[in-house]
Amino acid sequence: MRLLLALVVLAGLMYWAANNHDRFEVGLRLDQHSRDPFEMDADTREITSLMPEAERSGLVKGATIASLNGAPFTGHAQWAAISNPGKPGELVFVGFERPDGSIGSTLITLVAAQPQPGAPRGPGEMLQQFALFGLLPLLCMLMGYWVVFAKPLELNAWLLLVLLLFPEVVSGLATGLAAGGWLVFRELYWQSLQILGPLALLCFAIYFPERSRVDIDRPWLKWVVIGPALLCAVVDWRQIYGQFYLAGNPPWLIHMVHWTDRIENAIDLMCVVLYLAIIFRKMESASTEDARRRLRVLLAGTFVGLGALLIAFVLLPDLGYSPSTHGHIWVAYTGAALFMLAPLTLAYVVLVPRAMDVSILVRQGTKYALARATVWGVQFVLIMAVSYRLLLPLLTQKQIRRDQLWQGVLFLLLIAAVGFVFRKKSTNWLDKKFFREAYDSERVLKELSNEVRRFTESEPLLLTVSRCIAETLHVNQIGVFLHGRAGFTLNQTVGISLEGAGTLTLAANSSTIRNLTTTNSPAQLYREEPDAWYLMAAQSERRTLDELGAELFLPLSGRNRLLGVMALGPKQSEAAYSKSDLHLLQTLADQTGMALELSELAHSLANEAALRERANREMEIAREVQERLFPQEMPQLEGVSIAGACRPALGVGGDYYDVFTLQDGRLGLAIGDVSGKGISAALLMASLRASLRGVTIDNPREFAKLMDKVNRLVYEASASNRYATFFFGAFDPATRVLECVNAGHNAPLVLRQKSDGSFEILRLEADGPVVGLLPFAVYTEQSLRLEPGDLLVSYTDGISEAMTHDDEEWGEERMMAAAANASSCTADEVLRTIFDEADKFTAGAPQHDDMSLLILKLDIVDHSSASVNA
Repeated sequence: MRLLLALVVLAGLMYWAANNHDRFEVGLRLDQHSRDPFEMDADTREITSLMPEAERSGLVKGATIASLNGAPFTGHAQWAAISNPGKPGELVFVGFERPDGSIGSTLITLVAAQPQPGAPRGPGEMLQQFALFGLLPLLCMLMGYWVVFAKPLELNAWLLLVLLLFPEVVSGLATGLAAGGWLVFRELYWQSLQILGPLALLCFAIYFPERSRVDIDRPWLKWVVIGPALLCAVVDWRQIYGQFYLAGNPPWLIHMVHWTDRIENAIDLMCVVLYLAIIFRKMESASTEDARRRLRVLLAGTFVGLGALLIAFVLLPDLGYSPSTHGHIWVAYTGAALFMLAPLTLAYVVLVPRAMDVSILVRQGTKYALARATVWGVQFVLIMAVSYRLLLPLLTQKQIRRDQLWQGVLFLLLIAAVGFVFRKKSTNWLDKKFFREAYDSERVLKELSNEVRRFTESEPLLLTVSRCIAETLHVNQIGVFLHGRAGFTLNQTVGISLEGAGTLTLAANSSTIRNLTTTNSPAQLYREEPDAWYLMAAQSERRTLDELGAELFLPLSGRNRLLGVMALGPKQSEAAYSKSDLHLLQTLADQTGMALELSELAHSLANEAALRERANREMEIAREVQERLFPQEMPQLEGVSIAGACRPALGVGGDYYDVFTLQDGRLGLAIGDVSGKGISAALLMASLRASLRGVTIDNPREFAKLMDKVNRLVYEASASNRYATFFFGAFDPATRVLECVNAGHNAPLVLRQKSDGSFEILRLEADGPVVGLLPFAVYTEQSLRLEPGDLLVSYTDGISEAMTHDDEEWGEERMMAAAANASSCTADEVLRTIFDEADKFTAGAPQHDDMSLLILKLDIVDHSSASVNA
């Protein structure tokens, strides 16, 4: 297709350039070219007329040419190769056969060509002729190429190209300087367009803007006209070949050509009549209003353009206003200018996706012409005034002083101000006065694109944008799809009933969404000429788009994804969306998308803040509940002080300590560390506490069995990946004996001072697996008699493994050193000392685990003997 188009463009431009070159060459340098000394019938070789130089040489009228320059005559191509490039004074030897059958020959001296009556003289008249017969066809031809380049696969575009090439054929064929194959090409090109032009007019009527119903029912009917025309073309081409290369044509072909000329004239007239009949018929039966508008615009432009030619070149010459007479050239220019409405109309109705009606085009065109004419007129008056006031006095002086040069500079500056500043301001003023609707639409949409960023709620944002677009562009139907879980769902509408369209959705992988996501630019939908993305859409998707009546889709995009789609229906004027409309709407859509993303982010932050507040409140409640699970008051025993504390890493934690009195007077001591942190660890800690309190009701003595029960209870109540380390002991204040069992917990340490003042550390070695991980486990027991002054330190690994910013652990040694420094104090003071020293060591590093301590301190004075005596 591209190759064919390139060949057509090349052929058309070459033909136009060669024709106009010959016109200028002959018109400006006619005396340098010779005229034909005789004229002959190319079919019979018979001489039909003689110039004086041919008569003087002895050539007679009615003779037939036999040879040229000693070579047997082969056709018109041979004669054109001699006469067309011939110069005055050159000799041509002609052999001929007289009407009586006798043979003769002569030598003819070529003479300079003489101007024809009415032919243009001089460069001025040549330029005038070029404007009519050269520039006008060129504009039509370029317009046709433009249409085909825009729509190379559309049949109507190619038919339009043939129609717009036809004015070059009507302007005539200038072959006065052509010779050889170049002459044959120009002759065939001209003859082909003569035949194809009327046929293209008929086919254009059949297929534009939609196929004729008569042609759909009877597709063979058009061939009744096209078939004979093509056969006549074959005869014409055969005639041309015979004339150029076969020294003429036989009598039967000449007789056939006589009839084909009549048939072609009848076909040409029939094509024009059928064109009008089909177009008028289509105006009544067209399937869409857009098709009827196109036909009305087409007929109006055709009647004005062709009517102007008939009036300027047929009617007015009969009234004495011939374009060729002096002073009446304006008639030709006016007719040519009005004729351009025909090709412009043809290009408009084929190219634009949605045509405006004739009344709107006339109104807008008139306003545009008035506005531009006013601007240029005022500019001209101002420039003339400035020139008269400043430049003329300078030019009338014989000598200009240097101090007057600034006036010339001022003149140039004023000219620039008039040319640029005034034009811009006057254009804006005229836009407001003459194009108020377009000006207001642009202003309102620009202001709205700046305002949408202030919205924080999506619903009023979309409603405001939709109503503003509907009012400024006069769009009756607008729908907005927003992204959700089920794809893009219709969320906001203007002019669309939500009862029937409330559930309309576009899937995230639909053709419409894919196209908008890929291009991130507006997508227009004209169902008469749909784009590929619409053709690839599923039937359900097409039904959704058709139900909306959408013609334009705007992507509402955020930074990284498509947030929504705005679907706009047709304008009330049924005009297409212009480039200016698309640019403004794209800007507005971008701002709306960003506003939607900001609104979505604001809602997300608000929801997240609410969830965080709720979580914080729940965490606070959980922390309060957990605090209630720890001992609220420590048992008071003579000679013994007890202290315990837990510092969770996350508000609530999995560390557990407990101190309670058994029924037989012993003091129960428990400390544990549940795997994990947070709420889940706290729940398991509560379960562990409940289990311990349950199994110690009956004053157990066998601690291994007690721990086994706790293990089974926790195992049944917790998940398979949850467990706890746990230490439990019972201290008898009467005997100072501590019985204990350990389920994988850090071994509690006893700090005992020796007689020499040094300290030794005793580790409780009872051992067993963690609780809650295995259904059955074996534990060992241990008992230890505490001495007065002993300090029992039970802790979780959050204390001993407290880390600095450099991940250095505090360790048991530092912990027990801190305890030793406060060994003479009460349990509360020892506990505070250990925590303080740990905090000093970590130096503000974040706490990575729960930290718990349980301290039992025996006074140095032993009251056990007194208690026994009592």
